[in-house]
Amino acid sequence: MAEKNKVAMTFMDHLRELLTRLRTILYAVIISTVIAMLVPVNLDFLTVSSENPFYATITSQVIRNLEDRFRPAGAELLPLSPLAPAEVYFFVSIILGILISSPVISYELYKFINPALHKHERKDALQFVAAFAGLFIFGFALGYLFIVPMTMRVLFFFADLLDLPPWYDFSAFFSTIGFSLLLCGLIFTFPTYIVLLVKAGILKTRLITKNRKYLYGGLLVLIAILDPEPGLITESVVFIPLVILTEVSIFIAKRIEKARIQS
Repeated sequence: MAEKNKVAMTFMDHLRELLTRLRTILYAVIISTVIAMLVPVNLDFLTVSSENPFYATITSQVIRNLEDRFRPAGAELLPLSPLAPAEVYFFVSIILGILISSPVISYELYKFINPALHKHERKDALQFVAAFAGLFIFGFALGYLFIVPMTMRVLFFFADLLDLPPWYDFSAFFSTIGFSLLLCGLIFTFPTYIVLLVKAGILKTRLITKNRKYLYGGLLVLIAILDPEPGLITESVVFIPLVILTEVSIFIAKRIEKARIQS
């Protein structure tokens, strides 16, 4: 009975609904960013004084953690512009704001597309979002623990090889780390697109298996281009897990095709 009482939404209705969802997302990101910028990591204010009126925030703690983890011993980060420290602080705060508010972002986007989906499509959408988020977190963690540290060590090695002073731009250092971690997360979401395209009937698994060598060759070339390290160390750390995940996605896609034929 409720289905019969539904009234088709007009374009303007959809537009207003979208703007409402985007406004909620924007508010969530802004509030989360402010929290990261201002909320202290602990309640110990004994070190705060008139001479040192600052306290450790979530953002400052993350910046220090990244610096301690990725800056090699003996290297020095220099703010070449007076605005560099503020730029890095706001950049990291916004990234943290997006991460903190990601549940709200996912919920609002899902609620926007949910009325247009059938029951089985809603299940598929939730599975895709869960798989995408899981693989992104896996790639991000792998980048944080192994890929980016090795890449930064190799990059700094060339400075030592050319006998250059270990002085580096503060802003460039953090932008390189930030975009490298983001890239690691996005690369590992690749298998989800295979399953999605097969499920939509756009791609056949037979075509994938027939051209495996071209697929993996293209992935290896893409990783080599996107990775700033010219060697094969980090490429192997990225490539091997990606191949395993791709093979798992092909296996899942074959089961989807088999179930579609049987039905």
